[in-house]
Amino acid sequence: MEILEATLFLAALAGFLSVMLVVAARRFSVEEDPLVGQVNEILPQYNCGACGFPGCAGFAGHLVASRDPAAVCIPGGPELARRIGALLGMEVKEPEPTVAHVFCKGTDSLAVNTGEYLGLRDCVAADLVNSATKECPAGCLGLGSCVVACQFDAIRVSDGIAEIIEEKCVACAKCVAACPRSLIRMVPKGAKVCVECSTPGRGVPVKKYCKVGCITCMLCVKNCPEKAISLVRDVIVIDHAKCARHFKCIEVCPQKCILTVQLEMPRLPKAEGGEA
Repeated sequence: MEILEATLFLAALAGFLSVMLVVAARRFSVEEDPLVGQVNEILPQYNCGACGFPGCAGFAGHLVASRDPAAVCIPGGPELARRIGALLGMEVKEPEPTVAHVFCKGTDSLAVNTGEYLGLRDCVAADLVNSATKECPAGCLGLGSCVVACQFDAIRVSDGIAEIIEEKCVACAKCVAACPRSLIRMVPKGAKVCVECSTPGRGVPVKKYCKVGCITCMLCVKNCPEKAISLVRDVIVIDHAKCARHFKCIEVCPQKCILTVQLEMPRLPKAEGGEA
């Protein structure tokens, strides 16, 4: 009898609490604007967070509530921005198509290696304890933290460095955040020229690290007709808005570390007594 009474009491309590939850849900419910669902429906549903919100539904809610013209879905591109603008009756900022790019081409065969790494296969962990096998203090660690971060399989590690598979990249920039050495950056999708080295320094020290390291000889800066190349904190950078693709910088670079952005690997410099 005691067991039966206890069972009946718990069943009654559960029923009472269920009713209270239903009443509370109805009492405090907030009616959602149907536009939120319509905007969310046309979003790509990547839930990548590139917009600054935890998912596409959160971004849709922000758009409908704020009508913020500066809020954009980068992976969706200009076409999606136009569709959202038409749906909400507002002007929107069309995002410039971008793609991730790894600013290092110091492969295992070109960069100087000091040993074999046997620790946790994570770039952040290796960089934290200074366990990189490459001599270059700013080169790609090649342990694949960016590969793990990318949910679109748009990154691979080949010969010790990360490479972006451009046709798969949706510009969510998760790989940018994952790289402990800030070697991955977003560039305009139409960009054709990049300096494939991020190591600050000049001349002999850089050559000791890598066969294709930038020695900041400044020849590219001096020979660019559009003045699109400059030295920023001891690293050569290209202003893609000014670059007119004369490719003069590629011709004069003695280290062959300025390349066209087409997943090209660096060429070996000419060896003594033969061709590279």
